[in-house]
Amino acid sequence: MFLGVRKNDDFVVGMIDFRHPLSDFLKYFGGNIGYSIRQSKRRKGYASEMLRLVWSICSDFGESRVLLTCDKENIASQRMIIKNGGVLENEISDTAGLSKSGIIQRYWISI
Repeated sequence: MFLGVRKNDDFVVGMIDFRHPLSDFLKYFGGNIGYSIRQSKRRKGYASEMLRLVWSICSDFGESRVLLTCDKENIASQRMIIKNGGVLENEISDTAGLSKSGIIQRYWISI
C-alpha cells in the first residue's frame, strides 16, 4: 500500500494498493489496484495522479495491463478509470456483498 501525500504539507489525501498476483477473489471483485481518496479531497485529480505513479511498480512486476473494479453506481470511479484508459470488460453480480448496487464493473487498463 502506498499513501498519497501532498508534497507541500505532507497531508495524506488517499491511498493506493497494487495487488499481485491476483487471487481468484481479486480476479472478479477487487482487481490489481484499489484506491481510496479522502472525501474532502475528491474530484481534484489525486486518484488519477496516484494511478499514474503506480504504473512503474506494476510494470516492475511484469504487468502489461491491470484490472480495476468499481460499483456500477460509483460514477466518480467509473469516470476516473475510463479517463485513465479503462475499458469495460463486463459487469458481474456482486455475490461477495461489496457494492451498494449489487453489480461490479470490471475494467482493464493497458500500461
